[in-house]
Amino acid sequence: MSAIADVDRLKDRKVVLELSGIGKSFGDHVVLQDVNLSLKTGEVLALIGPSGSGKSTLLRCINFLGQPSQGTVRVGDVIVNAEEQINHSKLTDLRRALGMVFQSFNLFPHMTVLRNISLPQERVLGRSREEADRRSQELLRRVGLENKAHQYPVRCSGGQQQRIAIARALALDPQIMLFDEPTSALDPELGMEVLAVMQELAEGGMTMIVVTHEMHFAETVSDRVIIMADGKILEQGPSSEVMRNPKTERAQKFLKAVKDR
Repeated sequence: MSAIADVDRLKDRKVVLELSGIGKSFGDHVVLQDVNLSLKTGEVLALIGPSGSGKSTLLRCINFLGQPSQGTVRVGDVIVNAEEQINHSKLTDLRRALGMVFQSFNLFPHMTVLRNISLPQERVLGRSREEADRRSQELLRRVGLENKAHQYPVRCSGGQQQRIAIARALALDPQIMLFDEPTSALDPELGMEVLAVMQELAEGGMTMIVVTHEMHFAETVSDRVIIMADGKILEQGPSSEVMRNPKTERAQKFLKAVKDR
């Protein structure tokens, strides 16, 4: 899909996520500085940049797993201001709108794959076990793992476990999916399984932010790429344009290093 087509596809979409003035510090160490971005319904945004640039921290600030030091996060009609006393009801609403997939799979080893996906639905959404299991089976079919429902995670490969983690996040019906380098702990072949599921989600219209080192995915699957360094956004724009013609010297250096690796 060309950059122009991407822009046209999203032109009339509603902004579903907005970050304003997001900053994060640990004592005197500044990790994020005045980050502003918005995301439209159905948009896929790739966050790339050198290690330590603040990408994963930014993702955790969106759902307040790591509370920002300053700034506001808006998801739909829910606005949470980091500089005010946190309203826990608002925070719960914010987190329910966001599905998160981490580098590590975080599955419960003593539960079957099916229970790993169904239990959060019962606890968070109040679904009955039967209803939750139906939804879990649908999602396991979607990620190609229907035959693993009654296995335990230890009997699954790393790629399969990450796909199960994606199904678990989708089961809570989030508006936006956040992926924090979901293939970094996997070898290339298993990583491809996970990327294929993510591409299918993107093609199905899921709104997504993906922190990734997978440059091909960033260029060909995402609508927009943001390059970060030193806790700031260096540049952003249509994926192919940013990836092929970065404007800043720092972005050029990063992309050259990645491509020459």
